[in-house]
Amino acid sequence: MNPDFSRWLIVWAVMCAAFYFILGYFFVLDPLPRILFTTNFITFVVVLLDKIAASAKMRRVPEKALFVATFFGGSIGMLVGMFTIRHKSRKVSFQFVVGVLVLIQIVLLLWYFNPTLFSTMTLL
Repeated sequence: MNPDFSRWLIVWAVMCAAFYFILGYFFVLDPLPRILFTTNFITFVVVLLDKIAASAKMRRVPEKALFVATFFGGSIGMLVGMFTIRHKSRKVSFQFVVGVLVLIQIVLLLWYFNPTLFSTMTLL
């Protein structure tokens, strides 16, 4: 496994955990909204750090780490980072993978909030 990939996943997870507890200290929120806000905010921060590193010609955050952060709740943060700070917005393959991950997240959230929605669907 790439050491940069592991390092950035650990940094992302530690930042998420710290921000989750800090957010819980100041605001009373249910766990799911708090988790989603945390992962999206931290994913945006990591995208911003990668953009800064790209501009300064420094070591970058691996794309796989960005994909994992996107999959585990950071899709809105990734999309906001892609289109507000214009990071990786020209790379079509990156946009495709992020789009697929966003769709998977939407389906998972729909299933979480309405588990009977997919049990009533039938294949043709």
